[in-house]
Amino acid sequence: MKKYLRFAENYILLLGCLTLGLFLLLFADRSGGVSETENRTLQPFPELRADAVASGRYMEEFENYLSDAFPARERMIAVSNALTGVFGRTDAQEEARRVFDEELGMIDDFAPEESAPVSAAAPKQEETLPAAEAKSAALWVVRADGTVKNIEQYTPETVSHVASVLNRYREALGENGRIFLVNSPASDVANDVLDTHRYADWGYDLDEAMQPLLNRGVKIYNVPRLLEPYRDEGALFSTSDLHWYVKTAWRVSNAFVEDLGYAPTDYYDYDYYLRDTIRNGPYTPEQLKDMTITRENLMVPRILSPVTASCITGLTQREPTEIYNFRQHGYTMYLGGAKGPYRLFETGFHTGRSALIISDSYAFAMAYYLFPYYDSILQTDLRNNNYNLDLVGASIREYMEYYDVDDVYIITCQWTSINGPVFSWRLERFLDAADIA
Repeated sequence: MKKYLRFAENYILLLGCLTLGLFLLLFADRSGGVSETENRTLQPFPELRADAVASGRYMEEFENYLSDAFPARERMIAVSNALTGVFGRTDAQEEARRVFDEELGMIDDFAPEESAPVSAAAPKQEETLPAAEAKSAALWVVRADGTVKNIEQYTPETVSHVASVLNRYREALGENGRIFLVNSPASDVANDVLDTHRYADWGYDLDEAMQPLLNRGVKIYNVPRLLEPYRDEGALFSTSDLHWYVKTAWRVSNAFVEDLGYAPTDYYDYDYYLRDTIRNGPYTPEQLKDMTITRENLMVPRILSPVTASCITGLTQREPTEIYNFRQHGYTMYLGGAKGPYRLFETGFHTGRSALIISDSYAFAMAYYLFPYYDSILQTDLRNNNYNLDLVGASIREYMEYYDVDDVYIITCQWTSINGPVFSWRLERFLDAADIA
C-alpha cells in the first residue's frame, strides 16, 4: 500500500511540474524584460538553433528562462532579500564582488585600512607632486528625479596619495615613459545606467581632481566620458560574468593607443572566436555579419601575430602558458585565466617598446588590443592571492628594469577600489620591495 502511495505522490508531483512548465510556455513573457529587484536583464525565450542545441547552450538558456519567468518571482526575491537582511548575510553587491574575485581565484583579504611602512628611500610627497591643491572626487549615478547617489567617494588625501605613487612610477621609467590609469565602473553600475536604465545618468570626476597633481607622462582616464558616444548602442558591459564586453575593452584601449601617437586597429581587423560553439576555429568579420550574435557569445579576439606567453617567477624563471583557455567559459577564457605572479607576452611585433600591465581581470580582454604596439607586455595582479610573495622574488622596479619596460598601464574596475589596498599601499610598497616584512 505504501508503495502505491509513494507512486501516487511522485505522479502528482510530476504532473504539477509538467502543468507549471506548460503554463510558463503558454503564458509567460517571452521577451525577458528587466528585473528591477535584481537590477539585471531577464533571460528571454531562447532561439532554437542547431549550434546552440549541439553545444548545450540552448538547454542552459531554456532553464534560465524557466527560472526567470516563474510566477510572482519579483515578490519572492523581495521576501528573500528581506530575510537576508534579517539574518545578516551580505547584500547583492558584496556577493557579486565575491563572485567576481572567486571566479578568477583571487581574493584580496587585506583590509583597506591596513598599511605597510613606506621605504626610507621613498621620496617625500612634496618632491613628486606639482604645486596643486588636492580635491575630493566621486563616482556617482543620477536617479530619474535628478538626485545623485554616490557609488564611490575619494578624499583629497586619497587623491593626493595615489597621484604621488603614480608620479613615482613615472620617475622609474625612461625619458619617454608613460603611465596610464583606468579605474572603470563595474558592470553592475554600468548596466544600471546603460542597459536597464534604472538610473538616468552617471558621472566621475577623479580624473579632474587627480590630473593636475600628475607629472608629465602620467594620465588618468574617465571611462564614463569615453563611453558616452556609445551609450545608446547597448552591449557595453556583460550581464553574465561581471566584466565589460570585449568591444568596450577595445574602445577604452583606443584612448591609450591614440595618446601613444598611433592609429588604433579596427575592431574587425581581428577574427573572433565565439563562446560555446562547436566550431574549432575563429570566425571572420564577413561570417559574423551573417550570424545572430548576442553580446555574451562574441568573446575572444584572435591575435594578429604568434604571441608566446610565459609565467614568470623569481624575476627570470619562465614556464610556458596558454594565451587562450577554451575549456573555460566567460572571462577565464582570456589570457588563459588568472596566472601569477607575472606573465610575459612576447608579441612578435617590432615596435621597440615594452609595457607592464598592473591590473585586475578587467585588463584580460584589453591586453589583446595592446599587443600590436609592444614587443612584449608584462602583466601582474597585485591583489593578494595572485601576487604570491613567495614566487615574486623581486620588486616591481626590478621587473621593470629587467624587462626594459617603457610604459605602465594600471587597469582596474571600481571593485579594485582607489580606496582599497592595491592603491592605498600595495602599489607603493611593492615598487621597491619584494615582500611585506
